[in-house]
Amino acid sequence: MEQNINPQEILKKLKNTDSSEKREAIESINYHDLDNSLIGDLIQLIKDEDKGVRDAVSNLLILSDNELIPRNVVPLISSDEISVRNLAGEILLKKKYNSLPAIKEYLTSCNDDDQKFLIDIAGLIGDDSIRFQAKEILSVSKNDNVILACIEALGNVNCQDCIDDLIKVYDQNELFKPTVIEALGKIGNKEAVNFIIERYPKEDELTKFSMIESLGEIGNEEAFFLLVNEIRETKGPISWPIVESLMKLQQKFSIDVPFDENFKNIILRTLIEGEPRYKRAASNLITVFEDKEVIEASLSIYGIDEVIDNNVKTKFFENPSYLYPKLTDYLNTKPKNLKELFELTKEIIQNDGGQSLGELSALDIQNLSDVFANNLTHPDEEVRRSSIELLFFTALDKALLFTDTMLEDDDMWNRMRLLEILETINDERSFEAIKQLSKDSEEMIAERAEYFLNQLDIQNS
Repeated sequence: MEQNINPQEILKKLKNTDSSEKREAIESINYHDLDNSLIGDLIQLIKDEDKGVRDAVSNLLILSDNELIPRNVVPLISSDEISVRNLAGEILLKKKYNSLPAIKEYLTSCNDDDQKFLIDIAGLIGDDSIRFQAKEILSVSKNDNVILACIEALGNVNCQDCIDDLIKVYDQNELFKPTVIEALGKIGNKEAVNFIIERYPKEDELTKFSMIESLGEIGNEEAFFLLVNEIRETKGPISWPIVESLMKLQQKFSIDVPFDENFKNIILRTLIEGEPRYKRAASNLITVFEDKEVIEASLSIYGIDEVIDNNVKTKFFENPSYLYPKLTDYLNTKPKNLKELFELTKEIIQNDGGQSLGELSALDIQNLSDVFANNLTHPDEEVRRSSIELLFFTALDKALLFTDTMLEDDDMWNRMRLLEILETINDERSFEAIKQLSKDSEEMIAERAEYFLNQLDIQNS
C-alpha cells in the first residue's frame, strides 16, 4: 500500500543490500507524487540482480507521470546487458507518447545499434511525430538495420507523405524490398497501391509474397484481377497468400470470383494443403462453387478450425443427400476427425429432422448405419456415445441388435444415454435392455431403469 514516507527514509532503503527492503521501499512510494530526488536511484534499480526489485521499480516508473523518467531511462538502452536494455525499452514503450521527446533527443547522438532500437520503439508507439526524424535518418544512414527500422516505423505511423522516401530506398538493396512493401501496405494510399501493382511482375518470390499480402489489405479492383491472373500461373505455397488476398478483396469490393475448373482446383489445393490461415480463406471462397468435389475435400479438413467449419458447413447443409454416401466412404477410412464428423451428422439430422436420410436408398442407409455399429467399441467414449445415438436414429432394428455391445460400454454416461434412448422406444427388445440396466453397477442408472420398469408395470396393469 502506498504511504507518505520521507524521501530520505526511502532513499536509505533503496540503497540497502536486502532485496526485500528495496521492494518494500519501492512499493511504499506514491506514483502520483514521485519525488524528483528519488528518480536517479530508482532508475539504477533497473540493473538490480533481483527480478522482484526490477519488476517493482519498472512498474512504478511506468505508472508515474514524472517527466524526468523517460529522459533518465533512455540512456540505459545503451547498456551492454541485454536484460537492462530490454527492460528500459519496455518502460519507454509502455509510457508511450511521454517517452517520445526523450527518444528524439537521444537519437541525435547515439550509435547505429541504439538508433535502430529506439526507432523500433518509436514506431511501435505509433505517433507520427517521429516521421520527420525517421525520414531524416533514412536519408543519411548507411546502416542496413537502421534503414530497415526507419522503413518499418514510417509504415507503423502511417506516414502519408513518405511514399517517395520509401520508393527511393526500394531499389538500393534487395533486403529492403519486403519491408518497404509492408510499410506501403500499412500506409495504403493510391500511390502505394499503384507502385506495388507496377513493380509486381518484376520481383522475386520473396518480394512478391509481401506484395500479395499488402494488396490484400490495400488493393483495388485492378489488384484483384492482377492476383486472379497470377494465381493461374503460380504453383506451390506462394499461391496460398494469393487465395487469402483474393478473399479479402472479394469481400471488400463484392467481386465475383472466377468459376472455372482451374481456379476451383487451386482453391481446393489450398483448402487441403495450406496453412490454417490460408485454409480459412480458401474455405470462404470455396462456398461459391456448387460442386461435389468441394464436399469431398471439405470432409478431410472439417473439425480443425471453427472458422473453416462454419464456412464449409453451409455446403454440407445444402447437399445432405449427396453428403451421406461420401461421408460413409470417408468415415470408413477411420479419419482423425471421426468425432467431429459424427457431431456434424447429428447437426444435419437435427436441422432437417432426418428428412434427407429418407431420400437415401436402402443400401446407403445400411452402409451408413454400419459405420456407426462398427464404432460402438471405439476407444473414445464420445465417439461411442455418438455411435449409439446415430445408430438408433438411422437404423432402429439394427441398433436393437447391438444393445448387448452398448450395455458393456464402460462409460456410465454412455449407458445413461442408452437408457434415455431406450425409454422412448416401445419395443420388447428395448424393455429387455432396460431390465439389464436396472442391474447396472452404477446406482443412478439402476434406479432410473427400475423406476421406468415400475411405471411400465403400472401402465400395463
